[in-house]
Amino acid sequence: MHPQAMETIRRMSDFKRETIVALSTAPGRGAIAVVRLSGAESLPILTGIFRPRKQRNVFPRGRPVLGRFVDGAQAFDEGLALYHQAPESVTGEDVVEMHCHGGPAIVGAILRLAREMGARPAAEGEFTRRAFLEGKIDLVQAEAVADLVTAQTEKAAKAALYHLEGRLSKALEGVWEKIVEAGAHIEAAIDFPDEFEPGAGPSVSGAPMGSAELVALFAEIEEALGRLVESYRSGRILREGARVAILGRPNAGKSTLLNALLGADRAITSEIPGTTRDTVEEVCDFGGAPVRLIDTAGLRDTGDPVELEGTERARKAAEEADLSLMVLDVTAGDSEVAWATKESDGLNSDNLYIFNKMDKSSFEVKERACAFLSELAPDACEPLFISALTGEGLPKLREEVARVLMDEDGLSGAVSVLTRERHHGQIAKCLKAVRSARAGAEGDLSPELVAVHLNEAQTALSELLGRDYGKALLDRIFSTFCIGK
Repeated sequence: MHPQAMETIRRMSDFKRETIVALSTAPGRGAIAVVRLSGAESLPILTGIFRPRKQRNVFPRGRPVLGRFVDGAQAFDEGLALYHQAPESVTGEDVVEMHCHGGPAIVGAILRLAREMGARPAAEGEFTRRAFLEGKIDLVQAEAVADLVTAQTEKAAKAALYHLEGRLSKALEGVWEKIVEAGAHIEAAIDFPDEFEPGAGPSVSGAPMGSAELVALFAEIEEALGRLVESYRSGRILREGARVAILGRPNAGKSTLLNALLGADRAITSEIPGTTRDTVEEVCDFGGAPVRLIDTAGLRDTGDPVELEGTERARKAAEEADLSLMVLDVTAGDSEVAWATKESDGLNSDNLYIFNKMDKSSFEVKERACAFLSELAPDACEPLFISALTGEGLPKLREEVARVLMDEDGLSGAVSVLTRERHHGQIAKCLKAVRSARAGAEGDLSPELVAVHLNEAQTALSELLGRDYGKALLDRIFSTFCIGK
């Protein structure tokens, strides 16, 4: 992290540095639990709770020590303890990890003893917050800790790990340095409009860049920022998941499709029309994209008030969805075509047309479905023919859903994917400022005004990385963390 940023972080720390304690594993019964301490009193507290088996109160740095947890002279559990000395620890402070058996009584006793010896319960995300305040990680990496904990698919976890490792931060640092470079040349031109002596002003080698060179540098910065902005849709879906509504007429096979995709009987299926009255939601993995599937009531005109409410909820689910799967019964004939044409016009989401019940259809029916799709959606992908009952075509359906929802970077969990709205907002703000600077340089705007735009761009990136922040921002970010991280 930038030295100036680290100094700012230390100056602006809003924590009284009490030693904190928290359970870092999930609450409840388990084979193993981990209780963590961070702060200057971590080692003294450990020596009051834990007795090493071989040598009393000796804790080599970073090495596990076998021993017993004690309350006074009475032992109540056996486990491991690790001591990490500041500033090499994860938080930059003295850190202790106590690995005990995962019974609530044992964990409760360790937490009670630690509090009695001076530790206070940690707040949400306070360990990670301290790591940030001590300059161990930047704010993007800190947020990645929470994203890694809550990742719903392997690719979402991979994207979060890339951010935690600092790969996104490194890319942003590269952009930040180019913005600083452009600003230095502009400041040099302001200070020395007639002649420029190397070393006399900002750190610029040689003469300041002319307008053409600055415009080329701005275009380079814009390209990098633009790629990041465009990646947000895929990144958001990786982190938050996508909402995919399953729509169709009664008995089109929507609930059977939901069960087949989930690999479990989650929705009730029946030959009786109108069996599904409310929406049913479940999350599953589509090629790395976490997808919340929403089974809906059959869409048809009805006088049944309960079924009518179901159809209204189905349409609302489609309006809020990232994608709608239009399930069509290929055996239903022209009435299915008329229904799909009418319903498609009123939907705002992207649509995939799924031709179901291929186990009951013929080649002629398939040909007719292809002709129908070409008329209804000329730009659609090739027809998706499936049998929700037998599983035919479901792998292809999964691939197509993932492709429509996310681009290639998202599908690979690549480093360049923005996953948080805060990141997207700051990058978009930075891009807007750089575009204004470029337009100013092209239009012979005064260097002072171009410099103002570059300062705005630099500020946006500084806030994103956590070089410039306020307590309210940190409170908002870390309040979403679990206690113990």
